[in-house]
This record gives sequence, C-alpha cells and structure tokens, in this order.
Amino acid sequence: MSALKTLLKEVIEPGLCVACGACVSLCPYLVFRDGKVVCTDLCECEQGRCYEVCPKVQTKKLDTRVPPLGHFQSVYRTRATVDPWKQTGQYGGTVSALIYCAMQEGIISRAVLTTKNGVGGPHGVVAMTREEVSACGGSRYVGCGSLSVFNREAQRSVAPTGLVALPCQAMALSKMRASTLTHEEHSSSISLIVGLFCTWALDYRPFVRFLKREGVGPEIRKYDIPPPPANVLQIAESDSIREFPLDRIRPMAMEGCGLCPDMTAEQADISIGALEGDVGWNTVIVRTELGRELLERASGRGVVEVAEMPSSSLSHLEEASVAKRVRGSARQRERLNRD
Repeated sequence: MSALKTLLKEVIEPGLCVACGACVSLCPYLVFRDGKVVCTDLCECEQGRCYEVCPKVQTKKLDTRVPPLGHFQSVYRTRATVDPWKQTGQYGGTVSALIYCAMQEGIISRAVLTTKNGVGGPHGVVAMTREEVSACGGSRYVGCGSLSVFNREAQRSVAPTGLVALPCQAMALSKMRASTLTHEEHSSSISLIVGLFCTWALDYRPFVRFLKREGVGPEIRKYDIPPPPANVLQIAESDSIREFPLDRIRPMAMEGCGLCPDMTAEQADISIGALEGDVGWNTVIVRTELGRELLERASGRGVVEVAEMPSSSLSHLEEASVAKRVRGSARQRERLNRD
C-alpha cells in the first residue's frame, strides 16, 4: 500500500488529522481547505514524506518515562516590556517579542506564524517585519495548517526560519528533521521552534457553525481561554466580550487531539503558555541551548522581562501536563489494541 493510502487509512479517514499542515505542500495531492486536509487524488509512492512527518501516525511502543514537562533546562515567568507586543500579544506577549528578537539577532530571517482570520479561517503566513509579527499576535484555538506554508517556502528558498508551533506541529517538525526522506532545504530551514501550550484545538468547520448560531461576529478581536477556574471561552467582539462554558466548546475539539500526550510542546526550543494566577505574564520553558540564548538576548535587549517562576504555578502546570499525558497515552493504547 502506498504511503498516502496508508495515511488516509490510519489518520485522515478515521478523523484523527489535527490540521497541522505538515503533509500539505509536500504531496501534490494533499491540500488545506477550510480547516481540513483534503486528498484530491492518490499516488503509488511506497515511501512518502506525507506519512513520515504526520504526528498522528502511531508507533507500537509508547514512551512512558517522559518527565511531567518533558526535558528542559529551566522555567521562568516572562512578559514583553515594549509595544506592540504588550498590546497585540496573548497574555504576556512573549511569543511575538521573542520571534521579532530572533529576527533582530539574526537567528532567523523569517517566521511562519498564523493569521487572525482570513477566507476559510486562520492560516499560515510568512512574517518578516515588525508589523507582520505584530499582526499575528493572539491565540486561535482552531487547526490552522500553518506548516503547509513552511513546506512551500522551504521549497522556494532555503533560509533560517522560526516557527510558532502547537505540540503536534513541533512533533511533526522533529519528524522532518529525523526522516531520511526530508529534503535538505527543509531540514536546513528549521532554525527555531517556539512551542505553544495546548490542551486541544477546535475543528474549524463546526466551530464556525457554532459562532453563526450564537450570532457571534463577524468582527472578532480576540479569543481567550483564561486559566482555571474560569472554565470559559471568551470572544471579544468590537464592543463586548461574550463567554461560553467550555462544556459547550470541548465537543468541537478535533478527535486527534484526544490522542496527544503533549501539553507543553516538548519538541520545541522554547515553550510558552499562560501563567496561571498571574494575568499579563507567560510561563516559559527553556528546552535547548538555542532557546536559552534567545531568551537571554531578548532580556538583554530589554524587550522581555524574566522573573522567577512561582513554585505553586509550576506544580499546577506539571499536574495539568501529566493529566493530558495520561489521557492521551490511554487513548493511544486503546487505539493500538483495537487495531
């Protein structure tokens, strides 16, 4: 069976695709459309990068020895100290500030980010300027297929690229680096991975239908899921904020997210999320030497403030991460046993 047929059988047809975009633009028969990866035709290649890089392709052996937050060097709380990152970023604005600092420092020359909106929903975009980085600030909470843009740009030109990635996307990028099928232009272009904390992402199509039924939009400024105990999705419209209980939102999460054991983007160079109990700050997990160097340079430039991580917040983060790992690993075992 060809690699594409196997991918269809194991991932796409069972509804386990999480719309990371890693396979799109690698294969001419896979496209990203309205929040979904769609197959337009079949090929007979026995070995295919589409299958090799998919984060939802399961291995028979599950690693249960991973520490609660994955392997890392240090954990801090941080926040951007200058505009526009303070205004446009989610929570502390650290992600945008670090991406632009990486550009200024010559670590990357471009970044693959996610737009706030667009025809067919949020999607990947290449940012190379301060304004372009700022325009992509904030969270989306839906699958955006942004890695398809990286695949396209890497084929056009080899350049050091920074990618803001959900855990599944960071996993796919790690697979790209490790695969013998990966083309040199791809592996040479993956220069920095800034990971985002993630519990689940929403399926774009049912979420859009939900928003229409509730009369939300069309102008939406921001989405937010505040840290516990809020338990709501907040949607900021032009002049008001509406709240929806997460019990109404979770059923729209993509099925494949339930198989994911990673909450904190363990394959990234540096991972970032909200800091529970401290509005306006981020939690930052430094995982590699590159991540440490970037954070130090950003602090030295005065664009990011770095402070000690409260022990109570770290404990809560570890508990949440372990809970997701347990859920995801259990679902994976169920699927493997069933297959």
